[in-house]
Amino acid sequence: MGFWNRSGAERSAAGGTDWYALERFSRKGELLAELKSCGSLFTPEDLEEMLARYSKKLVHVRKEYAATLLASARVQVVDGYHRMMIAELAAVHADVRLPVSWKEFVRFAAVQTHGKRLAELKYLIAAYAMYIAEEPAHPVGTPFPGGYTVELHEGVYYCPVRAAQGEVDEALCRFCPAVQSRERDLVLTRGQREFVERGEKLENYFYNYHG
Repeated sequence: MGFWNRSGAERSAAGGTDWYALERFSRKGELLAELKSCGSLFTPEDLEEMLARYSKKLVHVRKEYAATLLASARVQVVDGYHRMMIAELAAVHADVRLPVSWKEFVRFAAVQTHGKRLAELKYLIAAYAMYIAEEPAHPVGTPFPGGYTVELHEGVYYCPVRAAQGEVDEALCRFCPAVQSRERDLVLTRGQREFVERGEKLENYFYNYHG
């Protein structure tokens, strides 16, 4: 794993991620290269420390639910970091322009991470997920109260708290490509939803098919 920075010395000398410098990037390829450069200044211990701190926040959460949350956090943090660091884009994808929200994201990240080393890593991973991979910051399967999860259905990401969290200052929801889970997602089981959707598709087919 050549991207690891084992000592952290270079990172300390660099003085942190310059988010405002990232604001100048307008295409996926150049942004990915810079995210990987910033990410290389973190250590394996940084990832474990992030998870350890998150685990401490779950001490009063029901044991089974806490275990599920921690497993999801490991996917988000550890897997997310590794995906960012080994990602490569074909030329046609590298040339894709970033959405206009990118400039707002970096300004937001600069404020939220000021003087917070591990927060910088969190936002770098989130930037990769949302602006390079075009996925939610919380990976598919992330659980939320009520038994709801982030889902991918027919190419669309659904989040049960997308609308509710959109106005929280510290949340990344405002930049997330996921949409609010549909009402049926919060009421019906997956099996029930699939049954209803199959019926809708059949009805649509027979209604619109003209031979």
